[in-house]
Amino acid sequence: MITMRGIFRILLFIVPVFLFGGCEEDDAVGVSIQPSEDVLRTYSNKVDVYTSSILSDSVLSKYDYFLLGRYVDGKFGETAAEFMTQVDGRVGGLSVPDTSVVSSSSSSVGILNTLLTSIDDSYGLIESITSPKDLKVDSVHFYIEYDDFFGDSTALQAISVYELSSPLKNGRYFTNTKVADYCDKKTLLGQISYQIQNKRKLYISLPIELGEKLISVYMDGSDVKSQEQFNDILKGFYVSHTFNQGAVLRVTVAGVQVYYHYDATIKTTYNGKSVTVKASEVKDEDGELVNPLVSSFFLSANHSVNRVNIIRQEGVESALDASKEDAFTYTFTPAGLYTAVEIPFETLIDSVRMNASDTSRVMFNSASLIFSREELDWKTSLKSNSYLMLISKRHLTDFLYRNEQPDGISSFIASIDTTTNTYVFRLTAPIQNKMRGLASQTFEDDLILVPVIRSSNDGNYYYRQQLWLTATKLHSPKSDDVSLRPHLDIVYTKR
Repeated sequence: MITMRGIFRILLFIVPVFLFGGCEEDDAVGVSIQPSEDVLRTYSNKVDVYTSSILSDSVLSKYDYFLLGRYVDGKFGETAAEFMTQVDGRVGGLSVPDTSVVSSSSSSVGILNTLLTSIDDSYGLIESITSPKDLKVDSVHFYIEYDDFFGDSTALQAISVYELSSPLKNGRYFTNTKVADYCDKKTLLGQISYQIQNKRKLYISLPIELGEKLISVYMDGSDVKSQEQFNDILKGFYVSHTFNQGAVLRVTVAGVQVYYHYDATIKTTYNGKSVTVKASEVKDEDGELVNPLVSSFFLSANHSVNRVNIIRQEGVESALDASKEDAFTYTFTPAGLYTAVEIPFETLIDSVRMNASDTSRVMFNSASLIFSREELDWKTSLKSNSYLMLISKRHLTDFLYRNEQPDGISSFIASIDTTTNTYVFRLTAPIQNKMRGLASQTFEDDLILVPVIRSSNDGNYYYRQQLWLTATKLHSPKSDDVSLRPHLDIVYTKR
């Protein structure tokens, strides 16, 4: 027999069934309660990209180093590299003759206080040097130091150093700058023949008269008070490669070294007693006169002065013409051979409209521009580039001159993926902006691939144009392997 309490329990079970059972539909609950216009559907497309090799008429000459020499590549012809430069006169910061006395632990330049002891151990430390006179230049050199080279280390080559006839003015210089505008080659200062050395240092003897002219800048009564005035005294140098081919040097240090000696009064001790001696009267233990006051100064061709690399390419244009039917495009430095890139945006839009006629409801999840690299197949020791930059050709010079950094909107960086042998540029945001008509927040159409190098400063990365000898070979739209042709992979959502 069912009690009233049992009937009540049965009713509690039956009522919810009647209340909720009438809401059943064929669609899932989540879809049925969402407005149809808010349903998300995801699609992916691949759009072919057009590429070609192009040669720039010039490259901004903004280097961390100088290039010097000649090298012939089997595909791209001869690269000839020279440079013009001023030197930092150190006006206001250089004292000649240098009479300061320093210890071996000092970071300052000067005369070492143990200098006399090394001549005769009866002498003590030098206390002071006063009343300098009778300064004489011993030798002058144009000094070159290189940290790397490209080519044949056994090749005999030659360098000539000329004095500039017109100063290099402040401004932008390019690798096709005309030497004749700054150097008439009437003043040959020095020459040297050389082969690549382990010491990687070259000394080119210059006239003693040049050293005497420079010494006069630092003597009492000199009217030279600024770098501009110094440049009128010494306008600069043209360092020319003049013989043979086989190697290019990467010069990290260059400038003028002047060696001189002078007489002065030296205060010191001899056998423990205080004495003053004339430098010209100092004798060694054998009784031979030996003036210890020999010094030098170096005027550097550093980044504070105007300097320009001169690059000439012979044969690269004909090589480029011959490769137009290749299934590849190229970059080649320092010639300024780039790969031009054309993204067919209208084709991209048409492919999207196949799935989403209203492009205002499209959101790009990703857009990856992919280039496949091929190993260099001609006999060469050129290396491929680890980094490429994608940027508008018309903006490249300003970008480099202003030390700008890739922003992911109008300029992009990709590093080589050694597993897939590809460079992948992430273009999601600018592609979306381009579809929305936001011209100021996307890239322009004259895109090129430029080889760059990456450096770091306090943990921050920055990029500069690669101007060492390198080459990169990329599959083009003519590649026999369709999967390796340059393309844009897009993934987008339609709302």
